[in-house]
Amino acid sequence: MTLEASPFADIDEQPIRSAYLDRREAATYCRVPISTFDSLRRRNQIPHPDAEMGKHMLWKRTTLDEFLEAGGTRDFR
Repeated sequence: MTLEASPFADIDEQPIRSAYLDRREAATYCRVPISTFDSLRRRNQIPHPDAEMGKHMLWKRTTLDEFLEAGGTRDFR
């Protein structure tokens, strides 16, 4: 009996990277605790989500990059 390599071996090893980040991933990306991220979101001190999937808010990395490069909450609004 011989074992053949899976035709999907390369795909299985690569992490799937979504174009959108959920709030937990967005908080990590911004390097703040999720509780801080949620607080900033409730006070409208971070950009609005780029998309929503059901009740889940999603941000693009580019949106967060622009926000952070502009100074984060210091220069937002």
